[in-house]
Formats: sequence, structure tokens, C-alpha cells
Amino acid sequence: MEQFKKILVTIYFFFFLYANAQYVKSSEPINAFLATQKIDKEKKYILQADKVSNKQALRIFNGGEGPDHVGEPNVPIDYKDGLFVEKHWKKMYEKYVSDTIKRYWRKEDFPEYDFVLESKDGLFGSAFHDKYMNSKIEDVVMVSEPMYYMDRKYVMFYYNVASFFGSNQPEVVIMKKEKEKWIVVKVIGDYVYY
Repeated sequence: MEQFKKILVTIYFFFFLYANAQYVKSSEPINAFLATQKIDKEKKYILQADKVSNKQALRIFNGGEGPDHVGEPNVPIDYKDGLFVEKHWKKMYEKYVSDTIKRYWRKEDFPEYDFVLESKDGLFGSAFHDKYMNSKIEDVVMVSEPMYYMDRKYVMFYYNVASFFGSNQPEVVIMKKEKEKWIVVKVIGDYVYY
């Protein structure tokens, strides 16, 4: 019985280790991206504490839901600048689409920003509006965990700033590390208009 417990603990440990190994270990690329955006470090923002599901980033990057690439055959323009490579897409999709483990951001993940953490379940409801209506906080930042793409050459994540007053700008951000710095390679807007 004791040996059985050790085996279970070992299996659990390796499963947990594998589940986390597929993600970037820090929020460094997101912080580098935020530095390129109009996110005022002196202003308060709400950060959705629940990390956005990677399915959102996968959907935007693919142009639709599911593993099959949804492109427009009659449109010769490559909006992804050659970044969509079928074999790498399939590998990334299979790796991340089934991940349903809830993960949460912490204030420490974004030390330069004054983020107020709120659960996605309460966002934009009447109690939420009552709480923040006169607080001078006007925007909610939503971010997924960065996923590796193309044999870890790139990271990709979902990013959105939603205003209390209706504007919504969902995007997929693709970055790579060059000379020890994260640089933005491409930002792809959502094909669904809000």
C-alpha cells in the first residue's frame, strides 16, 4: 500500500510538471508587450484574474474554431505574414486546446502596473459597475498565458482591453526573444467584430 501511494504521488508530480512545462515560465513577454501599448503605469486598470482560455488565442490565430485552418481561398493576402505553418499549427493546437486547468494572474506577475484583480465571473455585471462606476477605472485587461509556437521560436497569447463603455479589441500577440529582449513580431486582430 505504501508503495502504491509513492507511485501515485510520482505520477501526479510528473503530470503537474508536464502540464506546466508547456507554458512560458514568466509573464516577461506580456510585460514587454504592455510596455509597447498605451497602458499608463500611473493609472489603475482591472486585470481579469482568471487567465483567458488559450482557445481564444487559437481561434483568432487560426481564423476559426477547430484544428482545420480557416483561410479565405479567394484572398491572396497572408494576414499572418507567413507565421501560419500547418505542421506547427497542428502541434500547437493539439498541445493547448484541451488544457482546461484554471490558472490565475497575481499582482506580482505585473509589478510595474497598478492592476486590480477581478474574477471573470463578476466582470461587467451590475455589481461590478456599481463598484467601479465612479472609481476612475475605465478598462479591463484580459490576457491568456503565453503558449509556445513553432518549436519554441515564438510565444503567442490572447490580449484584450475592454472598456466599461463597450469598446473591445481582442488580439493575438506573437513575440520572439531576440538578443535577450522580447519583441513583437505580429499582432492579429479578432475576425469577429465587436
